[in-house]
Amino acid sequence: MKTGNTATLQANGKKIQIYCASQAAPLVIYHAVMGEGKILWQACQKRGCPAFSLAVINGVNWDDEMTPWPIPPISKGDTPCSGGADAYLTQLTGELLPQITAALPFPPTYCALSGYSLAGLFAVYAAYRTDCFSRLVSASGSLWYPDFLSFVRQNPISEQVKVIYFSLGDQESHTKNQYLAPVEENTRFLAQYFSEHGIQTIYQSNRGNHYRNSTGRMAAGIQWMLQQQI
Repeated sequence: MKTGNTATLQANGKKIQIYCASQAAPLVIYHAVMGEGKILWQACQKRGCPAFSLAVINGVNWDDEMTPWPIPPISKGDTPCSGGADAYLTQLTGELLPQITAALPFPPTYCALSGYSLAGLFAVYAAYRTDCFSRLVSASGSLWYPDFLSFVRQNPISEQVKVIYFSLGDQESHTKNQYLAPVEENTRFLAQYFSEHGIQTIYQSNRGNHYRNSTGRMAAGIQWMLQQQI
């Protein structure tokens, strides 16, 4: 259903909100945490982001669809991650993305993948499994994920990827949880690693913990990513 410069799709159990640019422009895919798509779109407009279309995918099964391989619970009372990212990525690129682009008034100039927390991890992982995305935004990404650095070192990222934005709260690594504690070290390593491999990359440190100003952090990442001239 289209209304003005917005459209809504229902596909594969996902509700997708699309905020359309009025011209040919990049398409940014964002996996929402709790239906915050409209707030993110408004935050990007307030920042004066270059023209772009935003597709917000709601209804994500986080511990399955955003995780690359199974891991046990990382804390008492937590649930395990089942590692269904590959299966979901097949749906995203083969079914959801074609429907999203068909709903736009103009074909996108390029596609970018963005996300917060586990969706920030998924954004980076997806670039190893598909050539669909040329720019990535990982804000407070779950880059503590066990064995993820080994995966990065041992596999080639898509040659289509030209720009990556990383950010993290400066308190996120201050935890006694052995799984989460390496998140800043890992994120800084990845930013340097991709930069050394010829990808335009930045790491930004934000004040606060994992939950502070998540929408603002995402908007800042999208803005920086869009502004890069490649």
